[in-house]
Amino acid sequence: MVQRAIQVWDKLEEILIVILISVASYLSFQEVVLRSVFNTGWSGSYEITIMALIWCTFIGVSLGIKENVHIGVDLLINKFPPALKKLSVYLSIICCLVFGVVITYQGYHFTHFISKSHLLSRDLRIPMKWAYLSVPVCGALITMRFIERLIYVIQGKTFEHDKMAELSEEEKKIMAEMKKKGES
Repeated sequence: MVQRAIQVWDKLEEILIVILISVASYLSFQEVVLRSVFNTGWSGSYEITIMALIWCTFIGVSLGIKENVHIGVDLLINKFPPALKKLSVYLSIICCLVFGVVITYQGYHFTHFISKSHLLSRDLRIPMKWAYLSVPVCGALITMRFIERLIYVIQGKTFEHDKMAELSEEEKKIMAEMKKKGES
């Protein structure tokens, strides 16, 4: 049941990102054509494009955590003994969890403030709370992703193993040779 919910969540994030990038790309292309060919334009397309890219970026943070593609500097940690290495992984996940909770909490309060101030976008006149709502939503997604990661680590699974499963046989051979030479 939980695994199915996570799969739906993963797919939903991917679909939303594709839709948002598609909308932003289409509107940007449309605006170029309108301005270049017809010497006109629609200022609302700029606002929609910006909001779509903001939401896409914040949802992409969660997707990046899921795919384990964010930058990680583990040169020093890889030199630690296994027990200290494990402790540092837990500490890292807990710090990221705290970060997600803070972003969610502060983002919610800021969005609530913006909502009470009744700010509207310049051209479309839509409430700005819809743009700022991306911050607490992103914080919640980050928090849930790191809870998922914490459970994953507690179960004794590693993310590198997941990525190795996606490699071709030739890539796996190259990685094995690099490990033998100490280049990993």
